[in-house]
Amino acid sequence: MSYRNSEEFKLLCGKALDAFDRAKGDIVSTAFLNPAEQYFLGEFIRMKGLSHRALFFGGAEGAQRKKLFAFPEYISDIAEGGDLYSAALAFLGDDAFGDICALKISGGGFRDFSHRDYLGGILSLGLDRSAVGDIAPIDDFSAYIFVNKSAARFLTEGDFLETGGIRIARDRVKITRTVLPSGYKVEQKYKEITDTVASDRLDCVIAALCNLSRETAKERVLAGDIEHNYETATEVSAPVCENDHISVRGIGKFLIVSVADLTKKGRLRLVAKRFI
Repeated sequence: MSYRNSEEFKLLCGKALDAFDRAKGDIVSTAFLNPAEQYFLGEFIRMKGLSHRALFFGGAEGAQRKKLFAFPEYISDIAEGGDLYSAALAFLGDDAFGDICALKISGGGFRDFSHRDYLGGILSLGLDRSAVGDIAPIDDFSAYIFVNKSAARFLTEGDFLETGGIRIARDRVKITRTVLPSGYKVEQKYKEITDTVASDRLDCVIAALCNLSRETAKERVLAGDIEHNYETATEVSAPVCENDHISVRGIGKFLIVSVADLTKKGRLRLVAKRFI
């Protein structure tokens, strides 16, 4: 069944509409959403004519997990060019996005941590995944983590700190509130892929992205191994467009930067990012 028709998505849409209903005098935010939830909820918000009051933000530019912020009409009315972020900061200051807190996790320097280490350690304390946004490494032994306000209080003031503290991969760590460096961005590591394709059909693009024959790419689509914009792909001839998201089971995730500009031989230039 399509995610758009699932009870989970209907519940998410209901929570979003409730946020817009409550956003009369103040900005109202949801829990952190993964990229797929943002994609489908964004479609729903556009359909409802509420895009002018909606902003997805995760605490810093480049964050992947974001909250939906529902804005009152009086802020959207003063947003020049639809720039809700700047309008909110100008009108409300840092309190505009106060439900997202940036914390710093610092290890003892005895071992390096992976994203899985950080996330597993944090969630083992009893936090729900929806309370936690991106985890952005600073170096091998520390990272920034974006959480909601209540999770920030729990992680920095919780009673458990007096007993055993917090451990990540068996290493005792310290979690403190922090101010991000000016102009900070969450960097997503990727490898750029450039190629040419005969057409913008999904099987052609998959073949180029994964260095497969077109027939094998077609088989992968029909086997249900491909997600196109967060839904299982079923049509090998589906057109691929700029900003489309493609996931290939066992290979990786891709963002289409462009698939346009004919070469002299009549082929399309494909540019994409493969996340690593």
